[in-house]
Amino acid sequence: MPDQGKTKAAGDQGKYEYAFEAVPDSERKSGWGMFLVLAGYPIAVSNFVTGAAIGYQMTFVNALVSILVGDAFLIFIAVSTGIISFETGLSTSFLSRTVFGRKGSAIFSLLLVMSSITWIGINGDTFAQMVIANFPGCPIPAAVLAAVIILVWSISAMRGYRGLEIVSMIGVPTALVLALVVFVILGVNYGGYGVVLSYKPDPASTMPFSEAAASIVGSWVFGCLITPDVCRFGRSKRDVVAAGVGAFTLGLFCLQIVGVIVAQVARNGDFSAATAAIGLGFVVMACTLVCLCTTQDNNIYGAGLAAQNVLDATKLRGKVTHSQIAFLVTACAAAFAACGALQWLLPIIQFLSVLMAPIPAMMVAERYFVRTSKLRVEVNPTAIACWLLGGVVGQACLSTGFFVSPIISYVSTIVLYVVLSKLFDKRVLAGHLADRPTSEKM
Repeated sequence: MPDQGKTKAAGDQGKYEYAFEAVPDSERKSGWGMFLVLAGYPIAVSNFVTGAAIGYQMTFVNALVSILVGDAFLIFIAVSTGIISFETGLSTSFLSRTVFGRKGSAIFSLLLVMSSITWIGINGDTFAQMVIANFPGCPIPAAVLAAVIILVWSISAMRGYRGLEIVSMIGVPTALVLALVVFVILGVNYGGYGVVLSYKPDPASTMPFSEAAASIVGSWVFGCLITPDVCRFGRSKRDVVAAGVGAFTLGLFCLQIVGVIVAQVARNGDFSAATAAIGLGFVVMACTLVCLCTTQDNNIYGAGLAAQNVLDATKLRGKVTHSQIAFLVTACAAAFAACGALQWLLPIIQFLSVLMAPIPAMMVAERYFVRTSKLRVEVNPTAIACWLLGGVVGQACLSTGFFVSPIISYVSTIVLYVVLSKLFDKRVLAGHLADRPTSEKM
């Protein structure tokens, strides 16, 4: 387990959100409460947007198959890492120490922070563009609108887990009702759902299955990877499994399908423009606003915990509160949104699908197959090598269109990590022990 005695502030729930230690039993939450917080995360506008981008370039059946394959893999990642976090009580960033080592995990944590800022910026820009599309005469620039809404999201995230609970209790039921309303209206007013079954994309812009499934995984692999930040508060393994499967099925599959239908009815892959074109802009905008509030506070929360893991190896350990980091993350995301973050959506999610998939693979391999935790190691070179090799394999599959690149990357990384760990772990652990002072070896 992490060193819990370095600072008295480490266990201060209000200031540090157990960033430096395991969540104690006294702070564990009910299964229903955890489900609401988890559901609030994937009930996100990015799932509408990704579904629309894929649906516009595929037939409905092909889009459905791509979504089912991608979501099944994502739910597996969420539940498997969630169970590990429940068993250890650790956040995603501290779990990564069992693989990368204390200082090595800082690299991964920086990636989490950067990914959070990216997604917050993209979602802020999406909402701003939706407002402009529905109110063409709006005098406020999109960059300003995006920055304002992003700063609003920081309010609940700065309050920690309790803030996530409050927003999710209100936002999850509201978002689901609004999404259902959109789904029903599409079927009643636009020729019924038979329209999508007869939809045929432009042959010149058809998206292959491998790319579509990789986009689905890339759009949410980051979100599934930081589910331990919530699941560490669970009271039982059954609660973690039920909450994870239920929450991500609702949030991922249901919203992506709505995005597909909107794009095919409007014959437009831009979700914001498509909803405005078919007269659903106001309803979808209201749904989007709620979705964004329940999702982005989770992104900010996860980024805060990851940033604390980076600061843990510096003199700033225990000196920067969770609320201060949350505000800094939102400020960076607001700046990114002002640069037009939405234009990089598909390249970013495909890149993340390759880069992120090896991480949960190594966590699972370490926990259940290798079982020589690297918590006391400074840097585990085996993990760095497997991360890079797994990413190369994933990129090769993505470039050649071979199956679903993140799934191949995940499986190959598990094999690589188990084999290389069996070969080199004794040297890694022995080398670390030799570098420690005599008093620490006893």
